Amino acid sequence: MALFKISVAGLVLSLLLVLTVPAVSANMAELKDHELVSPYQGSVLRERADEAFNEYRRIVGAGAEGTKTETVEGKVSRLRYDNPKGRSTLEIERNYRQALEAKGLVVDFQCAGRQACGHQREPSWNSLNGLNLGVGGDVRYFTGRLPAGAGHVWVSVAVNPQRTFLHIAEPAGMQTGLVQVDANALASALDAQGKVDLPGIFFDSGTATLRSESNPALDVAASLMRERAALALDVVGHTDNQGNDAFNLDLSRQRAAAVVAALSARGVPAGRLGSRGMGASQPVADNATEEGRARNRRVELVRR
Repeated sequence: MALFKISVAGLVLSLLLVLTVPAVSANMAELKDHELVSPYQGSVLRERADEAFNEYRRIVGAGAEGTKTETVEGKVSRLRYDNPKGRSTLEIERNYRQALEAKGLVVDFQCAGRQACGHQREPSWNSLNGLNLGVGGDVRYFTGRLPAGAGHVWVSVAVNPQRTFLHIAEPAGMQTGLVQVDANALASALDAQGKVDLPGIFFDSGTATLRSESNPALDVAASLMRERAALALDVVGHTDNQGNDAFNLDLSRQRAAAVVAALSARGVPAGRLGSRGMGASQPVADNATEEGRARNRRVELVRR
C-alpha cells in the first residue's frame, strides 16, 4: 500500500512537470536571435525588444570628461543573453568581434574594465541606452559600423561574466502620418490651460533642423493663429536630460526659434510670436526610460 501511495505521488509530480514545462518553453520560443548576428554558442536569449524607429545613443568614448555618445536613428533592437558557464568575457567578446569583423565591421570604440569603460559614471550607460553591465569590474565593450547599402548598421556588444548585451540599429524610415493635429483641440487647451504641446514636430537628431514631416502640424498651428487674430504665443522648446546642460538649453532655444521661423514663413506676424528654451529643466516624464525622454523632447505653445 505504501508503494502505491509513492507511485501516485510520483505520478502527480510528473503531471505537474508536464503541464508547466511547455508554458515556459512556449514563452522562450517567442524570442528569436537577430537575423544579423548569431549568438555565442551556448548562450540563452532572455530578452529582445525591437522598435520600428527610434533614436539610439551609441557609446563611442569614455574619459574624465564623461561618456561620449553618437545618436543614430532607425530600427533599434536590444537583445540580452545569459552567458554559458565557464567562459571568460574576453573569449565571448572576441568571438563576437571576429565574426562581425569578418562581415566588414569597422570598430569605432572598445574598452575593457570598469575604469576604462566608465559605464557607471553619470549618466550611466543603462540610462543612456539600456546597457546594464552592473557594478563588477570584468566588463568588455565594443561598437562599430557594418556597411549596409549607402549607409551603415550600428552594432554594439557589451559583456560581463553573466550576460551579453547586443544592440543593433539599422537604417529605417520613420512611418509618418500617424499624428493628426486638430486646431480645435489646440484652441481648447490654450483656452483652458494657457498652453499646449504641439505634436507632430520632428527635428534632425541633435539639431534644430525641422523635418518635412513637421509641415502638417505647422500648417495647423499657423491656421489657428490666422483664425484668431488676437492670439499671441510663445513657442517653448524642451529637451531630455541626456548630455550637457548648456548644450540642451541652447538646443531647446534653437528649436523654438526654428518653429517660430516656420510659422512666420506661413504668414503669422512676427510680433505675435516669441521663442524661448527651457532645456531639460521642466520634464513631464521620467528621464530614466526612453519613453519618458521622448515625451520630454517637446515643443509647447504658451499663450501670452
